[in-house]
Amino acid sequence: MRLDKFLSDMNKGTRKELKQLVRQGRVAVNGVTATNSGMAVNESDCIEVDGESVVYAKYEYYVMNKPQGVITATEDSRQDTVLDLMEENRRKDLFPVGRLDKDTVGLLLITNDGDLNHRLLSPKKHVDKEYVAKISGQVTEEDVKTFAKGVFIEDGFRALPAELKILSYREKATEEDLANVEHSNAPQKHLSQGITEISIVIHEGKYHQVKKMFHAIGKEVFFLKRIRMGTLLLNEELAEGTYRKLTADELSGLMRITCKEK
Repeated sequence: MRLDKFLSDMNKGTRKELKQLVRQGRVAVNGVTATNSGMAVNESDCIEVDGESVVYAKYEYYVMNKPQGVITATEDSRQDTVLDLMEENRRKDLFPVGRLDKDTVGLLLITNDGDLNHRLLSPKKHVDKEYVAKISGQVTEEDVKTFAKGVFIEDGFRALPAELKILSYREKATEEDLANVEHSNAPQKHLSQGITEISIVIHEGKYHQVKKMFHAIGKEVFFLKRIRMGTLLLNEELAEGTYRKLTADELSGLMRITCKEK
């Protein structure tokens, strides 16, 4: 690949900035000062910028705690995207794995590894996706049994069996509940029937799936947060709107579960 692409991929600057670095004699390839930012290099070459070695990483993996109000996309001319929350000099081939709605928060994997993306989202893999949610209305043990069998959500489509757990129930909505409803634009008609907090594990990722599943049983989701994808857990110490690189153990766990056939 070109030297400037190598360095751009590794977040060492824009093509224009890298040309300037080369002209200033600050880039070396295999111990020799580079004179052309377009020269051909490969991943095994020894590349240095200002005497500091730059090792090429083919793939990068990040976990983000997605906040409300941003869309899960690579770019948009009108709305902020999850990639807008990352550093400006991020590599340009990153993308989010799957989608979280604009008003949904929580765990989002961002990478440039297309193969892992495909395996995580493949219907054949049935990778677990765990959420916590607030539901307007009282979720019952009958609902738990219904979800365990698979809910018909639209056009005769039946969702795969899901593990629904009731965490708590309260009769009156709090100020936080009302704020969540306002953010989500969810119908308020069931708030008078109380608020149920639940956790749910699904094994597929249809559009608006969790919301549609509860709508099918006459209840509405007004707060939704993903806390797990496969073996990858959301660390509560990761503040909303921030991100970090996956650890070696986290990446190994994802690779292991997606290489298994189900």
